[in-house]
Amino acid sequence: MNISTIGTGFIVDRFIEATKQVEGVEVYAVHSRTKERAKSFAEAHQVDNHFTDVSEMLAQNQYDTVYIASPNNLHYKYAKQALEYGKHVICEKPFTSNTRELQSLIDLSREKGLFLFEAVTGIHLPHYKAIKEHLHRVGDVKVVQANYSQYSSRYDVLKGGQTPNVFNLDYSGGALADLNIYNLHFVIGLFGRPETVSYFPNKFENGIDTSGVCVMQYANSVATCVGSKDTKSENSVLIQGEQGYIKVNGSANIIDSIEICTDGYEKAIDLGQHENNMVSEIEDFKEVYDNNDHQSASDWLEHSMHVMDAFEKARKGADILYPADNE
Repeated sequence: MNISTIGTGFIVDRFIEATKQVEGVEVYAVHSRTKERAKSFAEAHQVDNHFTDVSEMLAQNQYDTVYIASPNNLHYKYAKQALEYGKHVICEKPFTSNTRELQSLIDLSREKGLFLFEAVTGIHLPHYKAIKEHLHRVGDVKVVQANYSQYSSRYDVLKGGQTPNVFNLDYSGGALADLNIYNLHFVIGLFGRPETVSYFPNKFENGIDTSGVCVMQYANSVATCVGSKDTKSENSVLIQGEQGYIKVNGSANIIDSIEICTDGYEKAIDLGQHENNMVSEIEDFKEVYDNNDHQSASDWLEHSMHVMDAFEKARKGADILYPADNE
């Protein structure tokens, strides 16, 4: 698996460093809009090639996969372009701005026989897979509480009169898209598509959500997902069933360890996951790629569509609208 990257933020730093821990994965090139940034970024990661023109990079034959970590509103554009050039795509969360864009990408990837992956760490972690294995121990689940809150220095920038991408509707930003989306992936990965979705945000004067609570209702249970960039908290997930509970230590995208507590069973599980939480997802993508396993890829896409559907319903119900919604 030979990859070129789009974007030069901290998440791309982590992604490239994670690839170095997965045998058979190499980074061929990086892209940035400016020559100086592209060159310095490539040098910092010992990558041989750098580009400022996306089309020029996509036209190269020496690699097969593109990793996209551009601003959210550009995910669809770059993913579509990469697929059209015959490249497999790994796209950062949130996959796209809405379900219409995602369905278009899924259709195109299937038409061309290419892999399309959403880079969302939590559902690929060993601890998440352990939660699935032990979920039956708590009996019928009634309540799930997930909190991912992390005070952002860019919130101070926003209050100071500037508008960082993450707090800009034009860039498909907001706390739901940036942090709470991990909680949605966590819950929907365990329990499937919710019956109803509601979102109760705290909004800045420009209409962006800086924090909020997403409530997802199922036939016999309810999940509350808190995502905040204007406060901080101890991050955790609590899954409460009729026979006990599972506590997740750490946010839904990291899952440091888990604790299972029922009347007849108590166990703490710490599997010593990779310090870089992106390694597990790359390992999974590489395995699917090596085995030409389109069924697993399709299952992940179905999950991503369920999450995107909930995400879109949540923000539209709270009158958080992106330019892409009008296209």
